[in-house]
Amino acid sequence: MAVYSRREVAILLLLERGDSYLNTHDLSGATPLELAVQSGYEGIVGLLKAAQTHYSGPTGAGSSTLAGY
Repeated sequence: MAVYSRREVAILLLLERGDSYLNTHDLSGATPLELAVQSGYEGIVGLLKAAQTHYSGPTGAGSSTLAGY
């Protein structure tokens, strides 16, 4: 997972492709957000939380791009 690389740019590129990255799991079943929290990667946690909010939004529908992030 890109979280392991600790590169926010890589995470942003994956998120711009769509929300499917948010729902991936590693071999232990952890999501990118769980891994970032466990590892203390605050910047990445912020990106992933913003993406979750963007994609779920108040109506559950988001756009397919994160240009504003």
